[in-house]
Amino acid sequence: MRDIETSRLLLRAWRVNDAAEAASVFRYASDPLVGPRAGWPPHASVDESARIVRDVLAVENNWAIIVKFEGDGPVGSIALKPFSSQLLDCFDSAPELREHFGRLAGEGALEVGYWIGRSLWGRGYMTESLGAVLEYAFGTLGAPAVWGLHFASNDGSGRVMEKCGMAPAFEQRDVAYPLVGESHDTVCRLVTADQWDSVR
Repeated sequence: MRDIETSRLLLRAWRVNDAAEAASVFRYASDPLVGPRAGWPPHASVDESARIVRDVLAVENNWAIIVKFEGDGPVGSIALKPFSSQLLDCFDSAPELREHFGRLAGEGALEVGYWIGRSLWGRGYMTESLGAVLEYAFGTLGAPAVWGLHFASNDGSGRVMEKCGMAPAFEQRDVAYPLVGESHDTVCRLVTADQWDSVR
């Protein structure tokens, strides 16, 4: 995994056992308006943030989002990953979807997930991050398609994906998010490698 730079951002690997890293994550991830919108509960302590950095975030193709010239503390995270249980459940509950999308939902296809601190919303950072990571997914990893999920009620995340060419593929009702003990209607979005070539 390599660092990715944009005009305003550095996407880098997570630093494990780093007190400043954990403190920065806690600053943003403890906000009750951040995690629950992405399907996870607010962090309860710096120690919990340190554990999550170590056990969840510090994996291949999961980047800490750093705003250049504003320090070195992470303000969010963005990751490329195999399909989540939520996306797999959508396909399993409607097998015709997997048949319809074929190889776009098969081997090599990826899912993107992200979050960013509330004080950074509305400044284009998440769109900038997503665009850079999609370029990496298609240009470096050779993914045939990248999927993304967001709650139907989370218009902001939908706009971020829309700006990067991720169009709605289908919507699934009552998708379970066990980390928060809730179910949400979920929009599943998709951009293919061919589509990315035309929108990048």
